[in-house]
Amino acid sequence: MKLIVPNQMNEIRLADYQRFVRLEGDDEFLSRKALEIFCGLSMDVILQMKSSSLNKVNDVLMKSFAERPPLKQRFFIDKQEFGFIPSLEEITVGELNDVDTYISDWSKMHNAMAVLYRPITAKFGNRYDIEKYEGSDKYADKMKGISLDIAIGAMLFFWTLGNDLSQATLKSLEKEEGMNLAPLRSFLKNGGGYQYTTNSQEATHSSLKK
Repeated sequence: MKLIVPNQMNEIRLADYQRFVRLEGDDEFLSRKALEIFCGLSMDVILQMKSSSLNKVNDVLMKSFAERPPLKQRFFIDKQEFGFIPSLEEITVGELNDVDTYISDWSKMHNAMAVLYRPITAKFGNRYDIEKYEGSDKYADKMKGISLDIAIGAMLFFWTLGNDLSQATLKSLEKEEGMNLAPLRSFLKNGGGYQYTTNSQEATHSSLKK
């Protein structure tokens, strides 16, 4: 039997990963469900596989989850091109509130992507305009079909942006108020963000879910 195993995030659909992170169980259960969801195998077939084969496949999947993809500014859904919000300085209160609400919840990640990415309406060289925001529901279902690297890249972008802002704010407070905030700055630098690991499926599943 030939088995196609995703070995990069861009080969995994956001909707499939959303199904996976909802699961609760031990390593063995999650390993089987990973093959069912990401490789399209039935549970009957999985139960007949050798344990060593199952472990090899899961090792490949875990390596794909360990990627730290960059922000992807443009992509196509069918023949329609979507673009990331061109200028975060011009983000509206409604957009910011919605993305802040959705991006921390994997079950609503497609809604977060529908806030951050919308159809491109005009291009000017490397610059572009996107459609006016009318709520995340308009394109949320379409976003379920995007690849996981797009969602993770957007999440890491916002974490990096937020961490940089936190560091800058602390430095400003130290300078203006004479406060010693070095311990807190160190915590933000070393303790924040999304921690990826390939030690075990449970660790990867847990960290990405958080």
